[in-house]
Amino acid sequence: MGYYYGDPEKPVWLEPPPDLPTLPRPDVIWRAATFAEIRFACGPACHTSYFFEAKRRRLSPPRAHVLDVDLRRLLMAQADGRDLAVRQIFSGRQVARITRDWAGGSLRDALTDLHFDPDGRLTFTWLKGTDRTPVTERVSVPSVPR
Repeated sequence: MGYYYGDPEKPVWLEPPPDLPTLPRPDVIWRAATFAEIRFACGPACHTSYFFEAKRRRLSPPRAHVLDVDLRRLLMAQADGRDLAVRQIFSGRQVARITRDWAGGSLRDALTDLHFDPDGRLTFTWLKGTDRTPVTERVSVPSVPR
């Protein structure tokens, strides 16, 4: 696993996203024995991820700014501009979108913690408004788009 997956004689190469001319050396995070996130840095506060599922031999398109993964439901939380988006990993379909009064107007500057809980809910801590008051929320996230 690296820049390609599959048979070394007939590799399937990872295509760089449009904003990256080439792929740098990846970090491979094995989230389960047969499920990996291949993460490429694209700047100081930027990364692009590909997801590989060995059982079904499928590879996701590039996914920008992935913050956490719900492996059981194959969902990912992503920074998407000023919003927090939850999408299906392989289809990319959005199942939830969260907008708040993030400190500094930016999700990245305001988010201090984020994770999917075992029950499927998303817990995140963020700094609110100009006084940067910490707020922790736990929200239910659907598995499919509504």
